[in-house]
This record gives sequence, structure tokens and C-alpha cells, in this order.
Amino acid sequence: MLWSCDKKAGEKMPDNVFYTCSMDPQVMEKKPGKCPICKMDLTKIIIDKNDKQNSLKLSDEQVELANIKLITVRESDIGREKILNAILVINENKRFKISSRVAGRIERLYVKNPGEVIKKGTLIYELYSEELLAAQKEYLIAFGKATQMTGSDFDYNQLVEGAKNKLLLWGMTESQIKKLSTNETAFSNVTPIYSREAGVVTSVNTKEGDYIMDGDALFEIADLSTLWVEAQLYSTEVGLMEKNDPVSVKIDGFPGKIWNSRISFAAPQLEIQSKINLIRAEIPNSSMELKPGMQANLILKESTRKTIAVPLNAVLRDSKGATVWIKKNGSYESRMVITGIENNDMVEIRSGIETGEEVVISGAYLLNSEYIFKKGMNPMEGHDMSKM
Repeated sequence: MLWSCDKKAGEKMPDNVFYTCSMDPQVMEKKPGKCPICKMDLTKIIIDKNDKQNSLKLSDEQVELANIKLITVRESDIGREKILNAILVINENKRFKISSRVAGRIERLYVKNPGEVIKKGTLIYELYSEELLAAQKEYLIAFGKATQMTGSDFDYNQLVEGAKNKLLLWGMTESQIKKLSTNETAFSNVTPIYSREAGVVTSVNTKEGDYIMDGDALFEIADLSTLWVEAQLYSTEVGLMEKNDPVSVKIDGFPGKIWNSRISFAAPQLEIQSKINLIRAEIPNSSMELKPGMQANLILKESTRKTIAVPLNAVLRDSKGATVWIKKNGSYESRMVITGIENNDMVEIRSGIETGEEVVISGAYLLNSEYIFKKGMNPMEGHDMSKM
């Protein structure tokens, strides 16, 4: 029995038999055991020494399980990108204040909380104002005289227009004045005041019972149908952009969605303390899904050129270089490539593939692992770097 054990221990492992890990196929051992990386049991494989091809054939089921997806290589525009952290802020050109136009007391307030959405014509408060009441009575007297004295040499219509303009300036609407002159509504000591702007209320600066003066800012509202995207450039990066340069905007919470815009503003001077330059772009928000304060990325694009480019996921890199997997004649072939400029999504391929070929953009790592698992070597080992 001892002789038998010694003989088994002394047996030489065939050169084409290895033990590898399904999770880390780069691990190749000559004896069974545990993977030094993930600690899983190693799996025995037998390598066909006669198979010299650097390609794989997969069944339809294997392709589906590996989630292998392809694109046809074409030329496209690509350029370097500079990604800046940014934030969405209110478009200051669409921020408004609703101020009182005449002194009086707020009898009832209909808009009380920031965040409320109001439209043009929304009733916002009711006002008791002795000045406004006197102006209404002045208008009614002038209107009555103009109606009665139609044949008079004196033009009472001028008095009517003057009294009407005063009411309009003090916050009444055309509809209110018309109803006042036609007695459609009973004369009241309290005058409803309607909003002349639309947007989201950002501040309410009054309350019921307050006595307000002419010019007091009662509400602040903002139209959020467009928003600003603001980012900061260091002084060494200011030369990367100019006003009207195209930019792209990506917003946290909306993966895969891109807003295209242009630089609409660049601060004329650097901030004194930080030496940072503020830049700004504008994006639409008609659906109101975007909120001021959201984090975003502002992507500056340098000059582009037309070249062969593939998605970043298609390229595998290690210390020996870069490769892609090509589908050719029903098989998947590893191909070494020379890469060029790249941005957040695409990478230029300077040599190694041609337009019209099909490149794997999903499942490339699984193909690489399967190749190592079946053939016991990295597919890059068979490439001739001198021809690149």
C-alpha cells in the first residue's frame, strides 16, 4: 500500500492538463487546490495543443447567457471631453417679484407657502385700500358722466381713460374694471388681486392682516421651465472653452439621458479667493422633472475628428496592450488594437479593425475568460505587436 501511494504521488501531470478558476481564469496551476484570489476550488481543464486558432465558437445558448451584443464598426466624430461637476440653479432671468402697487391692508391671503405653483390670473390676495376705493369711485363717476353727457362739448372719455389707467397701474385687471362699470358685481370695499406672472413661489413675505406700502415685495416666484447649469473652471482650464461652445449635460437620477446646450455665460473675472471661473449653460425643463439643487455633470467637448471609434466597454486592456473581440465567420476572434483619444463613452481605434466589422460591446470579458479557460492562455499572447 505504501508503494502504491508513493507511485501515485510521483506521477507526472501531463503538460496539457491544468487547474484553473472559473472566476479568475488567469490562475493556471498544475495541481488541484484553492484559487489564491477568490478561494474557490480549482477546475481541471485539458488544453488541446493542436488548436492554434485565437478564436472561439459559441452556441446560440452560450451567446444568450453571456449577453453578447455587437455593433458594426463605422466612422464617427470623437473628441476629448472635460467633465465638470455642476449644479442646477434657477434661471435668474425668469425670477420675478410680485410687489404691491398701492398701500393697503391684506384682508385675505390665498398663496401662503413657498413651493406653490401659480398661473397668470391666479387670485393671490384680497386688499382693503382707501386709495384704491377712491380711484374706483372716481372711475365710476367719470364713466357715468361719459354715458350721460354723450352730446357734451367736454370729452368725458378722457377722464374715463385716465381713471381706468390708474386702476390698471394699481393692480386691477381689464376684466375687473369692465365688471365694475357694467355693475356685474356689487361694489366691494375689498379688491381681489391676481398674479400677472406664472411660476413656482420661492418666497412669501407677508401674511394676513399686514399693512403694506406701495412697492413692498410680497412674493418671489420663479419660472422653472428652463434652468441654469453652473460649473467652475480653474484658471488653467479657462482656455478650454469660449462662449457658445457646445456642451452636454448629464444629471444624477436620469441615467442615459443627455441635454445638449451651449455655454451661455462665462464670468469676466476669476473669483478672488479661489481663482475659479464660473461658466453657465441653459437647459429646458418643460416637464418640470428637474429641480434646482440637483447635481449634474457639464461636459466640455474639444474639437472633434472623424475616425473609427467603439464604445469603451468593447476594449479590454492589460499590461500587454488593448484588444477587442470580433465576430468573423460565425466565430469570435480576439484582435489587438491601437487606441487613440477617448471620452466618457467612446474610444478611437487607430489600427486593428476596419469599418464594417462586427465588434463585441457586451460580454467581451466573458469571451476572454472562456478563451483562457478552454485554451489555457491569454488571447493576447498570440498577437504580433510588431505589425501594429
